Amino acid sequence: MAHFEDATNEYSTVHSSDESEVLKKLRRATWLGTTKPQMLSDPIQGRFLAMVSGLVQPKRILEFGTFTGYSTICLAEGLAEGGTIDTLEINDELEHIQDQYWEMAGLKNVTRHIGHAHKTIASGVLEGPYDLIWIDADKEHQISYVDFAVKNLRIGGCLMVDNVIWGGAVLDKEKLAKPTSGGSRIHRLNKHIANHPQLENVLIPVWDGIQVARKIS
Repeated sequence: MAHFEDATNEYSTVHSSDESEVLKKLRRATWLGTTKPQMLSDPIQGRFLAMVSGLVQPKRILEFGTFTGYSTICLAEGLAEGGTIDTLEINDELEHIQDQYWEMAGLKNVTRHIGHAHKTIASGVLEGPYDLIWIDADKEHQISYVDFAVKNLRIGGCLMVDNVIWGGAVLDKEKLAKPTSGGSRIHRLNKHIANHPQLENVLIPVWDGIQVARKIS
């Protein structure tokens, strides 16, 4: 995802707390051992997730999109004592990487749900309320994921959604003119969040953009 790696991002990374040694090793393992390593969270994004989680101090976290478990570790940094994480991932071939680095990071109370996130939430296996929900899964069902999150988030809880700038596609008039394009889908998602009566939000241009919202009713 080189198109996000500008001077501002580099400066922000240098002048922010560093990722842990476990996360550095996981980043290297992801780039060497997976076919789509660009899906991994950037260091500055990971520190942002850890910071928000630390401020919220959640007892229960729900994560859409585990990948190799990097963001799971970041989110877990702010967990309250005895807190738990439910994480959803479609690719069961990544479990060995997740397990290895979760153990290294000392994560214990993580429940992994393998399968398409859309089907997992439809199954009824997940029950709120959650204190913090992070969405970084397939983009086709993002609005339904947000609606599920709002329904299962406690009042005052935090919702975060990744890739809401979509490499600048949300500003591309040609892409926005095509209803099925990624830019159009993400633009509709952003409007849905901004206009949601139960949320107050801010879209932050960190990495590829993160929507940060608080449930107010």
